[in-house]
Amino acid sequence: MTPGLRLAFCWTGALLALAGTSLAFEAPPDSAEQDRLLTAMHQYADQYISSLPNFLCEQVTHQLEAGKRSNRWHKGDTLTTTLAFNRGREQRKLALVNGKPVEPGQIRWHRPLITEGEFGILLSRVLGAESHAYFTWSRWETLNGKRLAVFDYSVDQQHSTLTLSLSDLAKATVPYAGSVWGDPATGAVWRITDAATDIPPALLTQRISTTIDYGEVLIGEKKYLLPVEAAVSLLLETKKVRNEMEFQNYRKFDADSVITFGPDAPSGERPPQKP
Repeated sequence: MTPGLRLAFCWTGALLALAGTSLAFEAPPDSAEQDRLLTAMHQYADQYISSLPNFLCEQVTHQLEAGKRSNRWHKGDTLTTTLAFNRGREQRKLALVNGKPVEPGQIRWHRPLITEGEFGILLSRVLGAESHAYFTWSRWETLNGKRLAVFDYSVDQQHSTLTLSLSDLAKATVPYAGSVWGDPATGAVWRITDAATDIPPALLTQRISTTIDYGEVLIGEKKYLLPVEAAVSLLLETKKVRNEMEFQNYRKFDADSVITFGPDAPSGERPPQKP
């Protein structure tokens, strides 16, 4: 076990249900068209959070663990969380553990990996105005029936905002890389991934990676592109940990609802992890 693991927002490989089909024989766009596609994706990311309404949804997280060299995943707890998105900020409240209501003040479930930030943080970090990501063309790919442009990207250590820390013992800002899947007509991002690279041995973490898949969701009378599934994978020295998340039951934020936000986590860092 690795106690007190604290990791920055980071996301893992695509969920099998949403696997894409590479259009290997389709010619890549020329450099001018690649620039146009990237500009559209940057503009989309810049406006993404401000374009979203206030809403509520349920996040269902399936926790899995396996041995370091094993592909036999063992199911852990299933956590159902009420998620509120209000003026660009996220708040979560755990409601059910394995289908049973949570009693106040009691923690009786295993929490090997805790994540947050699916609603815009990764998009902003990679495609936002302050991003220093370097993009290269990858391929055309069909994902859920949509023909999308796929770019690979990387962020070097000098410009990285991704910080990993192990309790108070070690801390490092690390480079990362991933891919984005964008609509060639609108720049809308339908999938984004990242993976930390060059992680120092002192952090006892060999790999951490993320995938977020978006889908059209009706809130009120309008459709929005919002996370529908996500996965986070963590490879430690002795085991693998994976969270598979579903986002469902989106609805408009009730004007009579009251949400109190707790203290913000430091920018670029995750809350404490408890393997």
